[in-house]
Amino acid sequence: MSAFFIYLRNITYYLMFAAVVGMLAPTGKYKKFVSLIMGFILLSIMIAPLARFSSQLPITDWFSGLAQHQSQNEDWETSYSNWRNTYLRNAFEAQLATQLTNLLTKSGFIVHDAQFTFLEDFSQLTDVHVTVSREDEARRVPFIRIQPVQIGEAEQADNCSISTDAKKLISEFYNLSIQHIHVTVR
Repeated sequence: MSAFFIYLRNITYYLMFAAVVGMLAPTGKYKKFVSLIMGFILLSIMIAPLARFSSQLPITDWFSGLAQHQSQNEDWETSYSNWRNTYLRNAFEAQLATQLTNLLTKSGFIVHDAQFTFLEDFSQLTDVHVTVSREDEARRVPFIRIQPVQIGEAEQADNCSISTDAKKLISEFYNLSIQHIHVTVR
């Protein structure tokens, strides 16, 4: 029998017992105390599985995001510091990705992927790796080519101009050298 059905069975047995005690309990002012005690017992029966479960786990495991890969000798302050830095890094990357997507979308680009490298104190962006395409190219209906087609000089020049335009926009927005911006055209 599963633990859940055992749990339900225990509550059912208790409720039957409480009904019998309620019928046998004296009437008047003592009936309130008997029902109060029976309520506390029911509450303890309902909470007992949670108490057993929580006693098996250390409290830091409840918040697994807070203590990722915590070793046995690592103290709480170090765990919190690691969690805070991870949270700030993820938030900073999300903010940069949103900014970059909005900037390039306004200029007619579609951002497929963006990765950033920055200093540990989040004070300076060092590298940007982005994959983009022109908005009108992404809306083309794909088709199957039977003959192998070589990329012509016109397509390469077009990809180069897309890359140059994107690099220029990112460089001006983030005040970053073009050597630290890597654009891949899709």
